Amino acid sequence: MKRLYIILFLTIVFLSGCSKLLVNEPDSNLNMEDFNSAWQIAEKYYPFFKFKNINWDSLYVKYKLDAEAAEGDQIYNVLYQMFRQLKDGHIEIITQGGFPVVTYDWPRDIDRKTFSSNVVSRYFNTPLKLAGENNFDYGITQNNIGYVYISTFSDGDKLWYKDFSKIMYYFRNTTGVIVDVRNNEGGNSNSADFMISYLIEKPIKDTWYYYGQERSSVINPANPSGFNKSVAVLINGASFSAAEMFPELLRQSLNVTLIGDTTGGGGGTNEIFTLPSGKKLRIAVGYFTRLDGTMIEWNGVLPDILVTQTAEDLANGHDKQLEYAINYLNNKTTFNNIIK
Repeated sequence: MKRLYIILFLTIVFLSGCSKLLVNEPDSNLNMEDFNSAWQIAEKYYPFFKFKNINWDSLYVKYKLDAEAAEGDQIYNVLYQMFRQLKDGHIEIITQGGFPVVTYDWPRDIDRKTFSSNVVSRYFNTPLKLAGENNFDYGITQNNIGYVYISTFSDGDKLWYKDFSKIMYYFRNTTGVIVDVRNNEGGNSNSADFMISYLIEKPIKDTWYYYGQERSSVINPANPSGFNKSVAVLINGASFSAAEMFPELLRQSLNVTLIGDTTGGGGGTNEIFTLPSGKKLRIAVGYFTRLDGTMIEWNGVLPDILVTQTAEDLANGHDKQLEYAINYLNNKTTFNNIIK
């Protein structure tokens, strides 16, 4: 739905030029001031120019004439086209009315069509329960495996994510847990860290880069004795940003296995900057990496076990990734019982 809004926005503003339909005409033309400010913010803070082999100076020269010729809200198109060259799904141009225009759609976003909550629900005898302002769907399979779908990590300051502790208590007698972050676009790292603490055996390290500086913290288990059940985390190409950091950090815990397909590849951490006219620019000022130090940006997070899935699978009523996770945890539980 968000992409439909974006298409409508670009069609109205960029093709018809009827800018008054969306935002008020500025008192004075600050288009060049906005253009220069946006370019300078990116030049100073954006962390991926070298990694992406982008010459930001040359893009300034390329779009400067367009910015000088832009009248009224035509500057949105200039900024959109320039930042689109960075191929970064985190970058947004935000209008004075608060409407965000995402400058790039990830190629792997097509994986969004390979997940369906309706198909997931067929694997349970009773309807899934809701929690955390409906951001969690959870239940227990017939063979006593806990399942929780996390639809977002956003708005962590509202503390809805605290319900995760109640869900994990509900799973206290299960033989294992499946955590599903497919089609999760990310959000607040605080909520992700909180949930991680309920899934790990021992403390793990969280490292990221912010305004050019390496920073790190330790995530401790919520239970001092740790979480000793097996965990399968489901991921796909529409898992993005914090929903990529989440499984990659969990990979440090020996009880966790990542199942599904490579994530979307959005490794940036964002800030919002205000331009002279009041427009805003959301752009990455830092990033996080895979555990081996390679970039998540453009590369994504790799599953431990690759299980591909198509829209056709869903049309036939099958969630192959969920089925694999269920069988995997069943077999692992059986094997552990034999060893005991």
